[in-house]
Amino acid sequence: MPYQGDTTQVNTTSARTLATTATQTVAVIPAVDLFLGTVTITAKAGTERFGHQQPELIAQALAQAVRPTRWCESSKILTVTVAAVGKRAGVQHHFTLGTEDQA
Repeated sequence: MPYQGDTTQVNTTSARTLATTATQTVAVIPAVDLFLGTVTITAKAGTERFGHQQPELIAQALAQAVRPTRWCESSKILTVTVAAVGKRAGVQHHFTLGTEDQA
């Protein structure tokens, strides 16, 4: 019997659904205020200020960043990729930001 190739059917609707439901992130340069415990992010939507319990962790990660910092507006997650031994692409650190008064 000759080789027929891969006869597995691919479900293309689930792939499209995943692509459309993926959250949008944008590259940002956040400003961290260690004294107030706030993070200021300027994006196309404007400038917003958020609070974080440990802003020094964000500042430390930003100092070691090897890729642009990403911001997800819908989930309020700041993603910083830092260098790591044995990880060519680095390691992502996710920081969930809250309202300014949570700092």
